[in-house]
Amino acid sequence: MSKRLVSTIIVSFLIVCSPLLASAQITTADEPQINVLWILDDSGNNAHAYRVTFSDNASYEVDIEIDQIRNGSQIPTYFQQEWKSIDSNRVVDIFVNTTLLLGDEVHITVQINSVDGQIIVPVIGEREITIGTWNQPMDDHEIMLSTVWDLDQAYDNDDGNQGFFLDFEGQGWQKREGNIVNSWELGNGSLITLESTNGSTNNLSLILDSIWKNETIVGGVLTTQIFDARGHGLLSLVDDDGETQTHILANVSDAWLNRSMVGESISERLRLEATGILNVSSIEQSNESSTNIDGEVSVFYLETWDEDGVRRLQDQQFEALADLVIIEEGTRLDISLDGLTSSERWEDGIRTLHKEELIGSGTFGFEEQDNESSVMINGTIYDFHSLIEDGLTKIDNLHVDGDIAGDVQGSFGIVRYIEETGNQANASGEVFLVNVIHQESWFNLTGVNGGNFFDGAGIGANHNESWDYQVVQSEWDNRTVRLVWEETGADASSGDELPERSPIRIDATAPEAEEGLGNITISRETGLMPIPMIPGDNIRLNGQEGLVLVVEAESLSNDPRDGHNFHVVTWTGIYEGTSGGYASGAIIDQGPLKGLISSVIRTLEIPFGEENETAYLNETQLLERVLSPSVVTIEENSAPQIGEIFLQQGIVIGEGGSSSLLVANITDVDWNIDDVVADLTPIGGGLVEMNDRGLDGDQSVGDDIYSTIILVPGLEIGIIEITITATDKFGVTSQGVGEIEVVNQAPRLTSVEILPNVGYRGTVLVVNAEAYDGHGVSNISIDLRNYGGDLVPLIDNSGVWAGQISIPQGMPPGYQFIEFILEDGVGKIGTSSVWYQDQPNSLDPRGPHYISDEISVPVEIRVLNSAPEITVPENKIISRSESVTTEILEIQIFDADGVLNARADLGVFAPLGNDGVWTTMYDDGTNGDRVANDGNFSVQLSVRSSTPLGTHEVLVQAADNYDVVTSQVPISITVQDQTSIVPGLEDASLSTEMLLGIFGILVIAIIVVSAMLLRNKDDDDLGGDRFGFE
Repeated sequence: MSKRLVSTIIVSFLIVCSPLLASAQITTADEPQINVLWILDDSGNNAHAYRVTFSDNASYEVDIEIDQIRNGSQIPTYFQQEWKSIDSNRVVDIFVNTTLLLGDEVHITVQINSVDGQIIVPVIGEREITIGTWNQPMDDHEIMLSTVWDLDQAYDNDDGNQGFFLDFEGQGWQKREGNIVNSWELGNGSLITLESTNGSTNNLSLILDSIWKNETIVGGVLTTQIFDARGHGLLSLVDDDGETQTHILANVSDAWLNRSMVGESISERLRLEATGILNVSSIEQSNESSTNIDGEVSVFYLETWDEDGVRRLQDQQFEALADLVIIEEGTRLDISLDGLTSSERWEDGIRTLHKEELIGSGTFGFEEQDNESSVMINGTIYDFHSLIEDGLTKIDNLHVDGDIAGDVQGSFGIVRYIEETGNQANASGEVFLVNVIHQESWFNLTGVNGGNFFDGAGIGANHNESWDYQVVQSEWDNRTVRLVWEETGADASSGDELPERSPIRIDATAPEAEEGLGNITISRETGLMPIPMIPGDNIRLNGQEGLVLVVEAESLSNDPRDGHNFHVVTWTGIYEGTSGGYASGAIIDQGPLKGLISSVIRTLEIPFGEENETAYLNETQLLERVLSPSVVTIEENSAPQIGEIFLQQGIVIGEGGSSSLLVANITDVDWNIDDVVADLTPIGGGLVEMNDRGLDGDQSVGDDIYSTIILVPGLEIGIIEITITATDKFGVTSQGVGEIEVVNQAPRLTSVEILPNVGYRGTVLVVNAEAYDGHGVSNISIDLRNYGGDLVPLIDNSGVWAGQISIPQGMPPGYQFIEFILEDGVGKIGTSSVWYQDQPNSLDPRGPHYISDEISVPVEIRVLNSAPEITVPENKIISRSESVTTEILEIQIFDADGVLNARADLGVFAPLGNDGVWTTMYDDGTNGDRVANDGNFSVQLSVRSSTPLGTHEVLVQAADNYDVVTSQVPISITVQDQTSIVPGLEDASLSTEMLLGIFGILVIAIIVVSAMLLRNKDDDDLGGDRFGFE
């Protein structure tokens, strides 16, 4: 028999039997309120305690009973009471000797027997509690949440401003099975980082298009957290060394950030790909002094991976082109950096890749005055090239030439290169591998007309040579182990030295993980809570290390969500210890979701770093939907509604040619859709489950847009109907039908052979090709029309399509793609200039007709460039008179690539003083050319009375636009005396006899000219004509 039953019997007996008591006034009492008081006790642990609050400040006699059940068995308990008055109410705090575990059940009974010494009819207050975990109902469940949060981690130190700012907005879902709770959140946001160190400032601003956050909680403890973000944005790098400022502004095309915490292990990964602009300028600029580098960054790549405080991977790549201009007190230096490359990769502390290369050329000028005299120096930097690979110097080239003009005349130059690589002992006899860097410089003054330039050096030559034996390791200090030099001139000297303490070994240092911005694990409070919670409860959530929240339940309320009301208890809390901040929200207190937070606002102050800086996290989270258990009965249930069904990309290509996202808009006012299935059998597939969880191509969680990625493995084409079925938790189904368009895929080349694959224009090539298409291949042609050629059909020979093509005249020299036109058995036409090494595979999950484009081989030929074609005209005959005359020589020159220039060595027809000088020929309508751009190039011949009679050669040479030059082509020209030419006759006096006479003279002249030509040919064989021209 329980204590409560015995007390009730005794009190009842006294009331019945005692006349005195029967005539007395009976005092009553209200039922006491029982609250949990699981807060910090004097020992530093959470107390197992309860607070009983009475309706007034009277004195009460009570009986208290506490039963605690664990795993079906009652455990012994005893407790202590502590009476007090709070806010004009009598309270008793009850401290129990036991501890609480998840799943325990506690039954508290408080019976009031007397008030202020007067016995009353017993008033009993009871409370039954299940020990649960904060924000985790005891029943399995699946819910959808919306979350908005931002992290502000900004502070100042000796280096300047530092900052890490991250915000997120998205949807997610949470699912509990047993004691395991998994949550996923998908959304977008932004990231800004600001780092300042030693005069450098790095500012990264990203738009995060996708942010995934996944957490796993086991038994109320966070065991796994994965944060993954991808986006794009801007990167600004500024370095100020006091004299110059370097600024890189880059467009980040791809950014990836990943931070995972699994158990005690933390992994962080970062990858950035960008291009941009580079500027380096001197801080103090003036017209007389300035330094500027303007360039274009073509490659900026950074990837890091830190695991448990160790840098596992660091990969950096930088490539740029830039122009350097330095102006300093009359000196100007212009350098074009044609290659600026830096790359370094470390894996697990080992450098696996290292390259630093600088390639440039340019000019420089200098001007100085001394009293009435001046000197000007102009130089050319022909070669400036340095290369370091794997920490070893491979190239160290410099070539500079210059002239000195003005009141001092002369020249100077420097040539520097690695002459050889071999072994060399240092001063202590230790042998090292060295580069022998040979540097030769000269300084020659040929005239001095005044001024005191170059320390008053007079006319003369200085020639210096040095051999610098440098260790090949680029990171070492004091790299020169031997120096040999020889100098001539006014201060001639020579020597051979072995410097002391050379070299000093300095090994490359592996990068280390940086404990800095963003290194914060964002967790949430957790701990034991009473289920259900009621107003007045006080609990201390200490389940997450470093994040303790003291919560007080306040009042009852309703929290509406999309037409449904949740009965909740509102609460507030304060974060204690080094983590400051506060939180407030509402928690469900009825139904199967008792203990689930329906809304919460958190403001956290999180300590980090050695200086105990503070980061601020603000978060708002709302319960949007309850997917299970159902919030309605089967009688209240409504069927899902299926709206529009479509392909996000608009089409999908058959034969596995592409994938596409199948999308369906499906709503359910009761939030209890169990599954959505698409029937893909009309396109050769099966039954495929669609989701609204941000997986398998779905782009947002809980937006009623169900998605799945599909492909067409078979030969279906055209408009095809797809049926989608949605089923809710009660088995109620709805169906919808949508149309998708499947586009036929053109045949794909699987083999191409061209023999030969190199030749001049006009070369005939043999082509053999193979192609595949599920509908069969009906035609293959080669299209050369873009180059002025034809559309050449190939002939099918048992699956091998063969034919011949001729390289068109309009095809430029170099490697050129050959375009095929392919047609399948149902009329689909496509073009291709590549063939694929893959073959169809009936077991491929993308279908038996799928051909991978992973390994593609370009179909190309190499067109050799030929020199321009020079058409040699018939022997030109010109007459010589007593005065100087000008004759025009026209030569037809053709090249498919265009004629860049043409020239002629006129020999005896060159103007006086121009013997042996090549003369430009024109096709622009000037300098004697009759018609511009007609392909006839003209040059003016000077015919003088002293020009020898007979046949002479003019040499013609031409180059095309690719600088391919012809050989020297001889053109024969015959010079005759004007008196040997038959004079012109009037038509009226021209008789038959005279015509016959003239004809006879012409025949004789032809015989004479032929004899002369033969003689000249014999002379040519001897190496040249009598005038010395070849």
